[in-house]
Amino acid sequence: MTLIKDKIDELFQDVLSQPNGLCENPVTGGSFMKGESGEDSIPYQKRAAERALLAQEWFAVHGPRNAPPLPLIAWEWDEMRYGCTGGLETLIGFYARSLSFRDWMVHSHPSFKDFARGLMVFPDIRMRAGQDPLVLRRYPSRPLTGMADGAFWEPPMVDRRASPRSKQAA
Repeated sequence: MTLIKDKIDELFQDVLSQPNGLCENPVTGGSFMKGESGEDSIPYQKRAAERALLAQEWFAVHGPRNAPPLPLIAWEWDEMRYGCTGGLETLIGFYARSLSFRDWMVHSHPSFKDFARGLMVFPDIRMRAGQDPLVLRRYPSRPLTGMADGAFWEPPMVDRRASPRSKQAA
């Protein structure tokens, strides 16, 4: 963890040397107003960068073999989603985007394999990813609970009225 924090400190040196105003997170590419609080604060942006880099490292170990690095910047994952190559890169681009919506928390998101199979339900994505026949064999289509129409995952809503706990309280 120290290596990642050191890397983040190094990457943020240019941001720290700039006057307050609109800045870009050097890891995620997100814009923020330096000198503000909340999501625009430097500590918040560094934590976001740390989560993204940790997700990238996790994907390097737990993702598909020979996969390119997990993209952390929107234009990078868009390039993978809609670029010329198709195949596995298409799926990785969608996975990165979905993880970013969940603050890069890989353990509270479906695995790449489950997510990729859920993506293959969408005909357009299946066609692009299917440019590589190995991808079609490795990730056969299977619906994924929580997969949104925008091809990203969000946790399903839990009806607390039907849970055993709420019945006990009644």
